[in-house]
Amino acid sequence: MKKVEKILTRVEGEGSISLFYENGSLKEIKLNIFEPPRFIEGILRGKDYHRIIDVTSRICGICPVAYQISGVQAIEDAFGVNVSTEVENLRRLYYFGEWIQSHGVHVFFLHLPDFLDKSSIFEVGRENPELLKIGTIIKNAGSEIIQRIGGRVSHPVSPSVGGFSKFIEDSKLKELLHKLEEALDLSTYIVNRFSEFKFPENEIPDIHFVSLEEKEYPILKGEIISNKGLRFTKEEFEQVVKEYQVDYSTAKKAKLYGKETYIVGPIARFNNSFEKLSDTALKISKKINLTPPVKNSFKTILIRMIEIVHSLEKSIELVKNYSSENLKNADFTIKEGTGYGVSEAPRGILWHKYSFDSEGKIKEADIIPPTSQNQDIMEICVKNMISAKENVEEILRTAEKVIRNFDPCISCATHFLKIGEIRGKKIN
Repeated sequence: MKKVEKILTRVEGEGSISLFYENGSLKEIKLNIFEPPRFIEGILRGKDYHRIIDVTSRICGICPVAYQISGVQAIEDAFGVNVSTEVENLRRLYYFGEWIQSHGVHVFFLHLPDFLDKSSIFEVGRENPELLKIGTIIKNAGSEIIQRIGGRVSHPVSPSVGGFSKFIEDSKLKELLHKLEEALDLSTYIVNRFSEFKFPENEIPDIHFVSLEEKEYPILKGEIISNKGLRFTKEEFEQVVKEYQVDYSTAKKAKLYGKETYIVGPIARFNNSFEKLSDTALKISKKINLTPPVKNSFKTILIRMIEIVHSLEKSIELVKNYSSENLKNADFTIKEGTGYGVSEAPRGILWHKYSFDSEGKIKEADIIPPTSQNQDIMEICVKNMISAKENVEEILRTAEKVIRNFDPCISCATHFLKIGEIRGKKIN
């Protein structure tokens, strides 16, 4: 029997929605998301271990850090590498840069127009250039962190097994303090301002909210937990999370134990680790009455802003305490084995698994990104919002807004949905 290679793809910018009615009521919807295959896992097989860091960063243009961190952790897990606290802190700062940048892009340039009844950020910018300017300042603060630590913003180059290929000088990093402090002030202002939005009702049903758990608000590592008491390790991930394919979409889906729907991302992190937010983020969340359990998917725009506040405040603290004198890469020996890595990408849990031979060549690669894990709950939330809609244009507009709450890569396109099949009812 011919072996079928597993492929890893990313949701790009094209999809359709099919509607199935029964007795006049919307019975089922199907989101047909087109993903062009890129065979990342197949490409990695047979390559040297260190290629993981560069190749996987190409999976997503706006969250390469997440793929690098989960990947390098998996390599270190297989080789038995323990990095120092100082290296871990620098990685945490590096990752905060991506949260700030990615959330900033999504909140201001993709999601904000939905709440101002505008078709794009260009309309927003014409009427309110202040918001566009603030969004750019906040996004750029995160980009600067990535640039200085990683060597460049797009597909950074410095992360390596055991640490970094080059450590940034103290003075170069501390130059960022003013920009980070300005971005923090602007972010707290924006949270207050956005809290006055009128949020459509779209309650996420009683499912598992799944995220990592750390001593602090989760981003870098940890066990996987849910609001319903589920707890498992990165090694157990593949036994708990089961990917599957449907015949109407090339986008993969996932369920817990193959049967239970769940959600990952900011709303899951927020609900599971609210009290671990930074002081300012926690204070402002309580001030605007944004406290767990949050189940309205439209309020994720506020949660992303809260995570920006958290990331900026923690970044300022890490930059102030940074000293390159204390940094040293961990030594390691290449050996045969299997390793696992897991971290919180801006969109949710990102899991990597790799097996290596005695020379460090990759024998097996497996990556499960957050967007695929949220495919099921996206369909459910879209169905709930469009069930009473009678007009094609309104159905598409509403569905796009709901999907943007989850920040999948398809939201990079302003108009990404089209109507596929309609059965059981005539729609205008």
